Amino acid sequence: MNYLCTIKLKMMSKQDLLSLMKARHSGRSYDPTRAISQEDMDILMEAVRLTPSCFGDEPWRYVICNKQNNQSAWEKLLNCLDESNQKWAKDAQILIISLSAKNFRKSDKGENFWANHDTGAANYALMLQAAAMNLMAHQMGGFDRDKIVEKFNISDDFNVMSVIAVGYEE
Repeated sequence: MNYLCTIKLKMMSKQDLLSLMKARHSGRSYDPTRAISQEDMDILMEAVRLTPSCFGDEPWRYVICNKQNNQSAWEKLLNCLDESNQKWAKDAQILIISLSAKNFRKSDKGENFWANHDTGAANYALMLQAAAMNLMAHQMGGFDRDKIVEKFNISDDFNVMSVIAVGYEE
């Protein structure tokens, strides 16, 4: 084991990660007035980047719709959600489409049977990092997949896995 890594791990107590996992929840009450900075979004994406994946392929892709920076894309995605999810997701500052690649990037490896698993792990890394930053990330499956594919020109090379709402809890 790398000595530097050992030192960093010893700084965390045995309960730190478990406490964070317990604190994370999928609430439905977002503060509609608090924007998320680009710096914070970069940190969330760094957590995703550090997620392990089969052959290091990183099969996940994200379409990030920020209410502050691109209201039209954000509204387009909000309208793809089931009505029950629209009621509360309307106050989240960020809506993210989570995609998984059907095939490995290297064509000789063929179909990536682990892509959905790896993308789920990346989504969880994003949600845990959000919790560590006092943000709330709520992953949902209640959306119109075909509508997302059409409205966002999603290639047949990808599966639409979920939509994740991110924001500050009210």
